[in-house]
Amino acid sequence: MKNILLIGCGHMGGSLMSGWSNSMKYTISVIDKKKYAILKKRNKNKKIKFFKSIDDINNQNNLDYIIFATRPLELTNVFKELKNANFNKKSIAISVIAGKKTEIFKKNLLNISKIVRVMPNMPALIGEGVHCIYTNKSINKKEIKEIDKLFSLSGKTLFFNSETYIDKATAVSGSGPGFIFKLIDIMEKSAINLGFSKNTAKTLINETFRGSLNLLNSNNISAEKLVEKVATRGGTTEAGIKKMKINKVDNIFNQVLRQHTQEQNNKVQVSESK
Repeated sequence: MKNILLIGCGHMGGSLMSGWSNSMKYTISVIDKKKYAILKKRNKNKKIKFFKSIDDINNQNNLDYIIFATRPLELTNVFKELKNANFNKKSIAISVIAGKKTEIFKKNLLNISKIVRVMPNMPALIGEGVHCIYTNKSINKKEIKEIDKLFSLSGKTLFFNSETYIDKATAVSGSGPGFIFKLIDIMEKSAINLGFSKNTAKTLINETFRGSLNLLNSNNISAEKLVEKVATRGGTTEAGIKKMKINKVDNIFNQVLRQHTQEQNNKVQVSESK
């Protein structure tokens, strides 16, 4: 059985904790100073132990995974609190914090050489997330398989051999759900403007997205080819697609993703220079 220490239990940390708690392969300890009382009360029937501080944990040397899931701005204080922690050299530090590179953990966790960076996304809340993973060279093949199992409990896993792809994944899959929800919101409001009720508009748009994605996944056909199939010549869909091209929707998305990636890199450079 693997021992997990989860530091920070917000939306993402909580969703990961939920997936791990349903498995008999893991014991879970959670440190969250602000939410300690609420978390303990809410999860009183689960096999999860909650603590206010690392000093309250007696088995620090037996931890297999130390998961960092705090907000980026809280990380400096977390490192200070862990300064005297008695972690095992075989422990693996895993960050699910956006924009924080493995080098930061290497500098601040002097007793730990095995470091992993993961970019999950919001659908992990229902076990449908996608986890983009980078491991440093200290992680061996057996450990990679175990890390794969750990995050497969809340969605799919993709491993990358370069950390730069994690920043890019933050823009694509990390923020992607927000962009998709925005599109759904826009289409719902547009349908309401056409005269549909709010409930009918919601059903129309949600089922259209769900059915379209299921169709895409059920065929060995690219999204580009499916656009061609649905946008028959002279039809209303083709006219709509042309309108999207005129308004350069594809360029807008390219700019959004590139700008998002650049902002992530800028934030990292600023934090590392402090």
